[in-house]
Formats: sequence, C-alpha cells, structure tokens
Amino acid sequence: MKVIINDNQKGLLFKNGVLTSFLKAGKYRTSKTKTIELIAVDEEIKSEKAVLAKILDIPGVRESVSEVTVKDGEIGLHYLDGIFAGVLAAGRHAFWNEAGSHEFKIYNTAEPRVSDIPMQVTKQIGGDYVESLTIGANKRGIVYYNGKPTEYLSEGTYYYWKGGVSVTYRPYDMSVQELRINNQEILTKDKVGVRVNFALNWKIMDYKKIAEEYGSIDDTLYTAAQLALRDCLGGKTMDELLSERENLGNEMLEILKNRTEKMHIEVISAGIRDVILPGEISTIMNSVLAAEKRAQANVITRREEVASTRSLLNTAKLMDENATLRRLKELEYIERICENVGEITVDARSSLLTQLSGILDSGKDD
Repeated sequence: MKVIINDNQKGLLFKNGVLTSFLKAGKYRTSKTKTIELIAVDEEIKSEKAVLAKILDIPGVRESVSEVTVKDGEIGLHYLDGIFAGVLAAGRHAFWNEAGSHEFKIYNTAEPRVSDIPMQVTKQIGGDYVESLTIGANKRGIVYYNGKPTEYLSEGTYYYWKGGVSVTYRPYDMSVQELRINNQEILTKDKVGVRVNFALNWKIMDYKKIAEEYGSIDDTLYTAAQLALRDCLGGKTMDELLSERENLGNEMLEILKNRTEKMHIEVISAGIRDVILPGEISTIMNSVLAAEKRAQANVITRREEVASTRSLLNTAKLMDENATLRRLKELEYIERICENVGEITVDARSSLLTQLSGILDSGKDD
C-alpha cells in the first residue's frame, strides 16, 4: 500500500506497533507490519499511537522541533511568528520548526489577574481558561481571592485565570438608589391599624467599610427603615398621620440619618407614599368627609342668598329715593318684556311708550 507524505506533513513509521523513525515528504510503502501515521506540520505534535517523549527520542526529531513544558498551576500561550496561536494546558508540548518561529509565554495561575497580555489576545483565549468581570458606570467592586478581599475595582473590564485561585466578586452601586417599603403595618397611637407605603433615596459613601462591616448593606438598611417608620408613626394618631404627611417625611429623614450614621451611607430623602386605612375606617372617613362637604355647601348657599337679598334691598332703597333711577329701571323691564313677546296690540290714539307706561302705572295703583 502506498502512502504519500505532503510538504505540510510528517510521518511516523511504526514496525510491529513500535515507533522507529519519522519520515519527511515523499512516497512510501506500507505492509501488515509497517504503518505510517501522518502529522500536520503546522499543528502540535500529537500521536494516537505514541507518546510525545518517544517521538522526541527518535534521531533527528528533537533538532526539528520547539518544545515547552507547562507545569501544574501554569498556563502557556503559544505564538507562531509573533501571532497568537493557542493556549497550552499543563503538560509537555512540541511543534515542528518548519511551521515558523515559535514563542511560548508561561503564566502562573496563582496570580489570578490576567495581566501583561494584549486585550485582543485575552479575548481569544476563551472561556475555558479565562473569565471576565465587567464593572459598569457608577459601580465599584471587591474581588475576593479564596474568600479574602484583595482587589478594589472601579469601572472597566477585568480578566482572571480559571482553575487556580477561587475568584469571587461583590458589586456596589455608587449612584443614588431608591428603597421602597410597601404594605408596612403600623398601629397608631389611637390603636388604629394602618398600612403604609414608604420610600427613601440613599447612596453609598464608603463601600470598603461596608464590605468590612456588613458585606451587603441592603438588608441592614431595610430593617433600619422599618424600625424608623414604626418609631415615627407609632406615636401619631390617625388624624395626625393623615394631616401631617409632609412633615412626617422630614421627621422620618432625621430619624433615619441618626440610625444610619455609622452605616457609611447617606439618606438623601424620605417620604410616605400612601396611607391605606382599614375598610371600616375608610367608610367612616368617607362619610365624615361627605358630611363636611355638604355643610360647607350649605354655608356657601346661605351666604350667597344673604348677599343677594342685601343687594336687592340696596337697589330698592336707591330707587325709592331717586325717581329718575326708578324710571330707568322701568324702561329696562319694558325692554326685557319686548324681547320675549312675539306680538303686542296697542291703541293707535297714543304712542306705544305712553301706553306701556300707563300699564306699569296702573299696576302700581293696584
């Protein structure tokens, strides 16, 4: 059987399953006892029938290859003619020199941060060997090596070797955040149970101190806000709670600032969003409100009636004292009558104005 080895290949010759030599490009014959395994020149030297050490022991092979050994806890990067070619895991590796100039860079994964490697190369290494960490705008992060806080990071993207030190991450948002406490049940001073929706705005001032003392501040702040809410509203009656909501927000803010003074945060604002009354209390309040509005409407109606009567009285006095004014008023009424009357029959012996005036005068005599 003929076997052709191309210029971009090498051949490993086996006789009775034993590696005896390597073959260059050319035409060869095989038999039942002789087999040839082909290996690409531009790939790492690997054989399905022989280990690398046996291959390198063949006369002439070691002088034709570049080799490197990557120890446990290390990662190797292979460059061919200055271009990144691949990642080398722990073990012994060899490449044919005919493919080009080989360069190997070894990194210790006991130092988890990927450094001194171009970003483009880092991205090509792949997720099997490297994990990325991205910190967004207005964020900070703490990186833990084997559970110990080691790095304090600002905005950016960072890469870490896998398989070595255990790397974990905790983010912190440095922007203004909102905390909402919904349906918080409060018993007022006059023993009325109400539900309150409350909100506050806050921001982190020192995330390193928070990490040392609390880890995460969210649960601690939520509890502090609950207690402050009960302290503030528990001493108020229901009427005070409903009528002083704006002032209560300022009072809550002062209480929260005192409670969070040593928590390395700043509470910027606080306020009550909603007060939800029990069903029966809500019905009673609506009835009271309706009664108040009706009473206000009655007062306004009576006030208008009094004002109208007083106006009529003043007008009557003026007309009684001034005949010309009274006559002008009569003419005004005649004008209004004429606007609403379709037809009037009058005597032709006198003028229309005289007859209308006579009608008005006769009405006065009656």
